[in-house]
Amino acid sequence: MTNKTLSFLNLLFGLKQSRRYFPEEKQVCVFNKRPILYRGFSPNSAQESIDELQERLQAQGFLSTISGKFDLETEEAVINFQKANNLQVDGVVGPLSWACLFYPRLYRNQKSMSLKSQDAIKELQTILNEEGFFKKEPDGYFSRETERGVKRFQRTYGLKDDGIVGAATWAVLLGMRQKIDNNSFLQLVYFLPPKSLFLCEQLLMVSFIILGIYSSPIGPIGKDTLKWYIVLPTAYALTCVVPFLLECLPLKPSKQTSLPLLKYAPYVLTGIFWKPIINFMGGLFN
Repeated sequence: MTNKTLSFLNLLFGLKQSRRYFPEEKQVCVFNKRPILYRGFSPNSAQESIDELQERLQAQGFLSTISGKFDLETEEAVINFQKANNLQVDGVVGPLSWACLFYPRLYRNQKSMSLKSQDAIKELQTILNEEGFFKKEPDGYFSRETERGVKRFQRTYGLKDDGIVGAATWAVLLGMRQKIDNNSFLQLVYFLPPKSLFLCEQLLMVSFIILGIYSSPIGPIGKDTLKWYIVLPTAYALTCVVPFLLECLPLKPSKQTSLPLLKYAPYVLTGIFWKPIINFMGGLFN
């Protein structure tokens, strides 16, 4: 079975969907060896960060002595901390390691809830509220509405939408992200669950092909051809043809975010020329 045949079957039955997310709580390549610079940055800032790192590691039982230097003992403590928190073990204190040091793992229906966790939930709810993902006032309680807000935030920024606020979600909440246009069409789409998003995209493909079929100047084969129970399966079958047309013809989907529906123009074109396409495909199989 050729690669093109496998691609055809994947497109036909929706077996493969591309999805971006941070796998579980494992660290991804987000660390930059160059320091984060800001007004007022000085060598003392780096020293303060090392002192704070060692204090956190000592408080959690990973480091015995605070030396004020990022020495071998500190690196070993960082590695042990990363192992214990399911982070990438490299001895580098990146955004996810910092997030784990300062913020607890949060999720709905936690059995024990400390004051530190309640304060973290309030901070979480404040960030979500400021960006429109959570509509209520912060109360320090991880409610169902809070979980929904977390999932919407995770989908918007390409995280795994499990509603669990771990290291990756904290790192993105605290600034490791690009600004999202609140009026953009894509943000509204990201609010949908991944399965719904895939079904909506398939529905748009079929709809644009049907539009092309009914507006085609070529005309139907027979008087009953344009009945819905014939057009619908025909349009669905033609969705599998578009990727091959894009490979063979000099057609490129639109990348303009202001006109997102333009990327479906090839589907309208496929619907307009549905008759010769079907005749060609029939000739191949015969």
